[in-house]
This record gives sequence, structure tokens and C-alpha cells, in this order.
Amino acid sequence: MNYTSKLDEFENFVERVRKYGLISSSLNGNSKSSIILVIDDLPVTNGRSAFERLQRCLILLVRSTRVPTAILVTDCGNADSSDLTARWLEELQLTLESAGASKVAFNPITNNSIKKTLSRICRQELCNVAAEEIDLIARASGGDIRHAITSLQLFCLKPNVELDLSSSNSTPSCPKENTNVLNEFSGGFSSQYGRDETLTLFHALGKFLHNKRDTENVVSLDQNAFRVGEKFSRLPFKMDSPEKILCQAHGQSRPITDFLHENVLDFVSDEAMDDAWAVASYLGDADLLLATSRRTLNRHSEIENVLQSAAASVAVRGVLYGNFHPSPSRWHAIRKPKLWQIEQSSSHNQNEMLRQRFMEDGGSSSFSEVSVIATEYRPVLKWVGYRKAGDVETHGSEDESVKGMSIDEEESEISDDDDIEDW
Repeated sequence: MNYTSKLDEFENFVERVRKYGLISSSLNGNSKSSIILVIDDLPVTNGRSAFERLQRCLILLVRSTRVPTAILVTDCGNADSSDLTARWLEELQLTLESAGASKVAFNPITNNSIKKTLSRICRQELCNVAAEEIDLIARASGGDIRHAITSLQLFCLKPNVELDLSSSNSTPSCPKENTNVLNEFSGGFSSQYGRDETLTLFHALGKFLHNKRDTENVVSLDQNAFRVGEKFSRLPFKMDSPEKILCQAHGQSRPITDFLHENVLDFVSDEAMDDAWAVASYLGDADLLLATSRRTLNRHSEIENVLQSAAASVAVRGVLYGNFHPSPSRWHAIRKPKLWQIEQSSSHNQNEMLRQRFMEDGGSSSFSEVSVIATEYRPVLKWVGYRKAGDVETHGSEDESVKGMSIDEEESEISDDDDIEDW
């Protein structure tokens, strides 16, 4: 039995629709109702190549469809999602628009409207669902009525599932040790019925680099609380806790630290040299932790997770704390870290050195260390190459001087030599 993926089935369906259109089920030819093809569920693509297949398939459908076609794509929450599927769906929408499709956007439905719809469905289907559970599903749907109805169906299949609001919405990408800390950042509804509230890397970077804070400290401190000096005090954030944002960005410690290294100075005032020094100091500490985590990667995965989480927290909080005098708010272009290009070039050079050494050894498996090859083997090889090039150039100049001589000069030289020999 041959396996056919959903993507293959979708491609075959689109090919049939493009060639033959849809056959109307109406037997009366006089009253022919108009037909609209609605594609409400696209096949899931695993990898870039599969996504490009789906993209080409939909482009062909847009350019050569025989019937009006509507493709339903939900983008609610995709701006704050670090999932590749969300980014690919956005790219897919832009591609379809460039191919000639028209985009019709609908605003999210309010929670009250969703609750009324869910309550009406429960009455018609004779489902006994509490009002609190309906409210929970409505708030978790993010304005998507189809998502809310699907969640209600799943809940009715297992009505005995207990909705624990206090321990819900934990982030699986964070270490287990931080679960208790993250519970207090819960959005107030169960992740079982909620959307993926992750952030893109650039969305998280924007929060950290722009460093938006309240204009005044509205938090009242207890008289017995520990007071920080004015030099070290900061206004409250206009965002969630940095650790929560890191977890929503799937805790990408190394990319976040590298991007902060590359772009943070653009967000610091030109006169704030002390701020730049403080930020660089914290980023240096984060690099030290990340370097330590690389050495323990293959030995202790739990320690490596803790080190990466700590490094990301140090880098982010160091940028937020050190940038006490931010530059005026304006649009900034986020640059790709130059460190990545340096590391890529370094890795390429190391592989090239090992390859050349392997060729020189005639396929022998005994390699020298990369440092030995770089400091001893390569300089000698270049020196030998320069010597060979110099010898070739010397011989070439002699040959050219000989070829450039005229016949008279040759005869004069010969005659002079003869005269000397005769004398």
C-alpha cells in the first residue's frame, strides 16, 4: 500500500480544479447557482522544500483557477509567534497577493460574541458546559471563532478534564526549574485551549532594545523594604518580565545575545559612555556563560540549559539596566551579527586547512592540531609558495629579456665576445 501525503493529495486536487473546475450538483440547468471553492485547511508542511511546493501549487491555482476561490488563513497571534509555520504563512499571503489574489481581512470577534455563539451551540447540541469554561475557551481563542468551536468540541469529548488556572500556560521551552517562576506570569487561561503565545526573535529584541518604561514610578514601596540608591534605581518596565519574554521567544540565548551585541549601541545615547561600558560588561558576562555552556554541551545537558538561561537573562537584564540614557526613539534597522560571519569564515578556514593537510598527507588520518597547522604549517607553505613564485618570475623576466633582444644587439654581443676571445 503506497503512502500519499496530504501535500500530494492537495496538489492532485488543485491540478484537477485547475483543469476541469467543479461539477455542479444541480440537475436544473436553468437555475445554476454560483459556486465558490473554499479552502479552509492547508496541508501541514515539514521543511522549507515542502513549503515551497505548497507555495508553487497555490500560485498556479491563483493564476489559472476556473471558479472563484477563497483560501482561509488565520494570522491572529502570528506577529508574536516564533514558530516557522507562522512566518511561512505570512510569506504565503504575500506571495498569493503578488500572484494576483485579493486579501480580505476580518477583525477578531469579541469575546462576548464568541461566548454567545458557544452557548447557543451548547444548547442546540444538548451539551452541559459551565459558563466559566465557556468564558475560558472564548478568551483563549484570540478572536478566532473556528478555534473556539474546535476547542469546545475537544472539551466536550473529555468533559472531566479539570481546568487549573493557577498552573496553566506553562512554557515547555523553558527549563523545568523555572516552571514555578513562570506560573505567576500565566495569562489566566489554560494553554490546553489557548494559542501559542510565543514571540519572534525580532519582536523580543525590539522589546529589549527600545527599553520602554513608565514615566514615573507608580509602585508604592513598603517602609521596611530595601531601598536602592538613586543611581541604581530604574523605572518599571512597560512590558512583561524579561524572563517571560525569553521563554516566549523559545529561550534562544545565543542569537539574542549576539543580536544585542551587534545592535545595542544604536539604542544608547552618544554621550552615555558609562552606559555603554555597563552594557558591554554584562554582555561579556553572558558570553562567558555561553562559552562555558558549549564546553558542557555533550556532558551535562541540564547544566547547559541552566547556563544558557542564565546567560540570556544576564544579557537582557544587563542591556535593560545599563541603558539608563537611551537614544531618542526612532526607527532602527536590526543588523545581523557580524560575529556569525566571522565564525562561519573561521569554520571554513579550519575545514580548508584540514582538507589541505589531508591531501598533503596522502589520505593519512593522523592530523595535526588546527593551531599547529595555522601557526606552523600554513606559514611555511606560504613561504614556499612565495619562493616558487619568485623563481618563476625571475626565469620569466630572463626569458623576456632574451626574447626582446634585437638581431643587431645579438650580433654586437657576439662580435664583442669574439673580439675578446681573439685578443
